[in-house]
Amino acid sequence: MHNFKAADGSTNEHQLGSTELDTNTQEQKSLLAALQLVEERSAMLAAIVDSSDDAIISKNLKGIITSWNLSAQRIFGYCAEEMIGESIMKLIPKDRIEEEPKILSMLKSGQRVDHFETKRVTKQGRLIDVSLTISPVKNVAGKIIGLSKIARDITDKKLEEQRKNDFIAIASHELKTPLTSVRSYIQLALAQARNSADAFTENILSRAEVQTTRMVTMIHDFLDLSRLEDGKMSLNLSRFTLVQLMDDLMAEAKILAPDHTITYQGCTNLEIYADREKISQVLSNLLSNAVKYSLAGTFVRIECARKKDSVSINFTDQGVGIDPIDQRRLFERFYRVKNEQLKNVSGFGIGLHLVSEILKLHGSDIKVKSEPGKGSTFYFTLPVYID
Repeated sequence: MHNFKAADGSTNEHQLGSTELDTNTQEQKSLLAALQLVEERSAMLAAIVDSSDDAIISKNLKGIITSWNLSAQRIFGYCAEEMIGESIMKLIPKDRIEEEPKILSMLKSGQRVDHFETKRVTKQGRLIDVSLTISPVKNVAGKIIGLSKIARDITDKKLEEQRKNDFIAIASHELKTPLTSVRSYIQLALAQARNSADAFTENILSRAEVQTTRMVTMIHDFLDLSRLEDGKMSLNLSRFTLVQLMDDLMAEAKILAPDHTITYQGCTNLEIYADREKISQVLSNLLSNAVKYSLAGTFVRIECARKKDSVSINFTDQGVGIDPIDQRRLFERFYRVKNEQLKNVSGFGIGLHLVSEILKLHGSDIKVKSEPGKGSTFYFTLPVYID
């Protein structure tokens, strides 16, 4: 029985009917079920966070840590009681303190930070390599109220990469000198065979020269990869004509790709300001790539086109083409396209990676247009030299 007081002071009795009671009971059951579901999901989320091998940390927009999982304790050495309420700057080395404001600025604008590789410092003062993925946390109104950070310890991975790079550098240096000597001996013997009109010996030595030239190029690529990984690759900028590089490239093509028809056009009367040796390496790798992935007897076309203060350089082949999925990863280090037609094609997956990195040093980038079965076009731009 419920009493309700009217405006004139009188009271009215109102008996709750069975329908209203049933409705209230049903609402209570629904509310309890919803609360139970929320609790179950919260418990599941907490279990996932605690069992993760990665450090999962949340912080507010001022960089103050609000949660800290068990893997964060394992990786950084601090327990939750030591870190919750502390600034995230506690984990950042002094020479990297400028990273946090930049990251916060990106996240406050609603952007994510994916797989950002950097260094952080542990409780013991040890520097470790980490990969960070950071996302903004929003409330129901869409307002950013905090940040979620996943930190993966990649120290062992980095050490493994360094050991591999050191091996490549040492092996390449050890091979470079004797191989250069072998190539010189072959060239001398080849010149003598041509002078004496010994067709058989000339043919054999020409093939040997092709193979040693390929090996020298491969060793140069490995050395450059090692320098790149160590951050020691620099540019020696100078002014030169593009047609000089193209003529050198054509002379090389006659040796390395005698079964392909290779042409270039539009590259005359253009001067560029770049690292001549490294741009030559870019052109050589792109031509080698075009030849390697196309059949003998097909065309490779190189085109240069002036565009205001820059020149666009295109390499077009009639090869097997590249699937869109592979195109996304084509310029990654050691990436090889997975294609049955290419299983017998040799290579280490470093040529296009070097092309990409060398062009980045020049403020440019390499792009590709391709369809499976219809060939590919690789293209990039360089600044034209202007007095």
